[in-house]
Order: sequence, then C-alpha cells, then structure tokens
Amino acid sequence: MMDRPEFIVLTGPLGSGKTTLLSDYLSFADTSDTGVLVNDAGVVNIDGAVIGADHRNLALATLDGGCVCCSLGNDLQEGIDALLLARAERRLGPPRRIILETSGLAEPAPIVRSLRAIRQVAFNVRIVATFDASAPFVGDSFLPHYASQLAAAQTIVMSKLDRLSPQEWACCAAEAQSFNPLAAQVLTDQPRERALSAFSTQGDPFVPGGARFSAIAASASRITVAFAEWNPNASWSSISEWIENLTGFFGSRLLRLKGLVRPEGHPDPVLINGVGDAFSPPRRMRVKDDVGLGLMLILRDITADELSQPFCGENLPMVRSR
Repeated sequence: MMDRPEFIVLTGPLGSGKTTLLSDYLSFADTSDTGVLVNDAGVVNIDGAVIGADHRNLALATLDGGCVCCSLGNDLQEGIDALLLARAERRLGPPRRIILETSGLAEPAPIVRSLRAIRQVAFNVRIVATFDASAPFVGDSFLPHYASQLAAAQTIVMSKLDRLSPQEWACCAAEAQSFNPLAAQVLTDQPRERALSAFSTQGDPFVPGGARFSAIAASASRITVAFAEWNPNASWSSISEWIENLTGFFGSRLLRLKGLVRPEGHPDPVLINGVGDAFSPPRRMRVKDDVGLGLMLILRDITADELSQPFCGENLPMVRSR
C-alpha cells in the first residue's frame, strides 16, 4: 500500500521569504515528483510568475484573484486539477508532494479544512511557516493571521538570518517558540541547508507532556500556551465535549490544539490534532507507556478568567497556562 502524498502549506507573513525559500528548494532538491501551487493576494500572481520563470520544467498551477483562504470556493480543487493535467501532458505520474505557497494574508485553518473535500486523494497535510528574523514583531504589534500562521506550523523556518549576528539568532528562536513551542525550527543562514531542511523536517509527531510544558518560556503577552490534563476515568464523550465547547467558545482565538489523551476503556492513547477549528480525525497511537498525556493549546488575546471557564460536562481537565 503506497503512502499518501504530502500536501505542504507554505505560509508566513508578507515579505518573510516564502517565494525565496520555495525557489531555493526547487533549485537544490530533486523535485521530479513535486507539484507547486502558488496563490497571491493581488490580481496578478507575481509570485507564480517568478517561480515559473526560474523553474520552467516545473509542473506549476496558480490560484489567481485573491487570497485562497478568503475565496476558497473551487479554487483549490481547480488548481490541483490543473496541476495534475500539466503533469499528465508531460507524461509524468501523480506527484508525491504538492507545495502550496499561500498569500501572506492567508490563515491556514480554512485551507486545511478545504483539503478534506479534494476529490482525487487524501493528503498528509503539513504546514511550514517562514519567520522574518530581520523584522521581528515589536512587543505585541502583530496581526492575528500572523499568529495563526506560526501557531499552525509543524516547522518554522527563520529567514534573513544573514542580516543578524549569531548572538541574535537565539532571540529569534525564542520569539518563534513563544508563538509555537510544538514546531521544529530551521535556524541556518545557508540557503541550501535551509531549503532542504524546511521541507523535510516534521518535528515531534506528538505533543510533549507536562514536563516539557513546564519548561516553556513565557509567551508574548497576547499569546497563551496552556496544557490540559484529564483524570484516568475521563470518558471519550466528556473529553470530546470539552474540546467542542472550547473550540466554540474561543473561535478564531484558538490557534492550535494537539496532544494525546487516553479515555477510560481505551488501551491506547488517541492523538488529537487541530489547526484553528479544523481538526484531523482522532487516531489511536501505539506509543510507549511513559509518553506524556494531555493537550497543549495555543491561544491569542484571551484572559486568565476565560481559560478557567468550566464550560459544560463532567470530568473536566485541569488546565495550566503560561
């Protein structure tokens, strides 16, 4: 049985180096089994034109007419259709990997949600975010979709490190971690190493337990990282009800939720993974007995009182925040 193809969402703030990173990857890697979709917020897809000019043998499709997260419709399906047709015309098989470079204004959750409706195939979805190290956020002056992009990522790639001293690299890494302690980080100023690592590093497939949560540095004041743990007798219905109520209560302020829970009567833990309000189906995982159980939450612009809301249901978790 063949593995499912990858769908990599390349996201990040405007001007943070997404097109450069993608172009470097296409130059340095064997991309014969890779297809690329490029979305731009403008009427003219400039990023798509740049990628197409630099890599003329690439199977490329563009999503024009605005930000893909704001005008999904059938655009993503049509883009994938065009990509598959372009490869078929060149007598190439289906791609093993599709990379979507999004607009800097796009939020990942609607894209992840729309991928469930793609008719050809189910993808393994991964999110890679770029972080402009030369222009870090000043205090809490970031836009909501920037936080959503970073919090959703499995991998955060530091760009423009060549403009900084090595001593400043650690500060950038700490700032990125304050938005997303779950993500792997790519921290190098070498274009080849950065590009190859960005699209191969997947980070820890599971959420760390309470021990690592306790070691996380304090986040930016608008970002709250929390950890929820249940008693051993918590049922699946009570856990899922709490997650559903949490998602409904915080809405777009819930940026990420990931972790392992072991409901009463279940021999194996269950992996819960959500980006915004888009959740992957729960999965039973065969892991070591000492793996940390609990859910790590990343939220923005909430108060401590809100996080202590009991919501409704029984067997409520203990929630710690930093």
